[in-house]
Amino acid sequence: MELRHLRYFVAVAETLNFSRAAARIRVTQPGLSRQIHDLEHELGFKLFERTTTQVRLTEAGLYLQQQAEKILFQIDLAVTGATRVAQGSRLTFRIGIDWNAAALPITAAARALIESHSNITVNFVELRGHEHTNAVREGQIDVGFVPRQGKVRGSDIEYGFILKSPVRAILHQSNPLANQPSLRLRDLKHERFVALDDKEVSGFKTLMRQIVRPAQFVPKFGRTASSFAGGLALIGTGDGIGLIPELFLPAAPEGIRYLSTDCEPFELYAVWSKLRIASCLPDFLDLLRAKITGAPPSQGIRRRRKRT
Repeated sequence: MELRHLRYFVAVAETLNFSRAAARIRVTQPGLSRQIHDLEHELGFKLFERTTTQVRLTEAGLYLQQQAEKILFQIDLAVTGATRVAQGSRLTFRIGIDWNAAALPITAAARALIESHSNITVNFVELRGHEHTNAVREGQIDVGFVPRQGKVRGSDIEYGFILKSPVRAILHQSNPLANQPSLRLRDLKHERFVALDDKEVSGFKTLMRQIVRPAQFVPKFGRTASSFAGGLALIGTGDGIGLIPELFLPAAPEGIRYLSTDCEPFELYAVWSKLRIASCLPDFLDLLRAKITGAPPSQGIRRRRKRT
């Protein structure tokens, strides 16, 4: 088996179409079909189930796709990193940040990355949340962050899970619901929500609508604040309620209660381009996850840090 066999296989696995896969990797369709046939013959089992109208991965094919993508990812990183070392150039690593950045140890992870890589410069690019994926695609940043609801399909981008956070309801203690040990989403159907200004916190209302969608209602928005602190102040005066991932919540001010809910947890993902992968990206994500969980980074990171 040669490396090109894996690249050809992954192209077909991602598109499930031999014509589109052949166009992507710039080979003829008969040539691509022959390479896949040769790979299946060498492995001794089928990777695809083909009909006149459809191409589907077999169970073995799906497993091979997952492993092959990891292998190709690491090879691309190795080549990129080796090229930069040979050229003696510094790598500028660009990180997209938005309103959630303060709640994440992004800067701490970036500082640890610089300490462990002597040839890296980190730049922070301030973007609104919904702009991160396009910024990655257009080469403006090397990594951004999006909620699960903001993920989009695309063969040119990749997502990596970062964290999961429960969603809390925020109520003033005078609200009758504040005496409950926990709340269901449907309990909030008739409440008025304090919103955050989209000019300051992009996509906040959209996120709220997506969070409450399983309870089959559209949130009613009342007064608008320009920051989390302002939103808490409005809730503290009885002007509405909030629904926020616990990740972003400060200590509860006097008179405010944070209650658990049956909301699906908020999930945050890193997003990057498959076409332009920064060689330090895996190390940065490893450091970021370690900062979030409190666990030590991987052995590879620790060894590099000791040498610098």
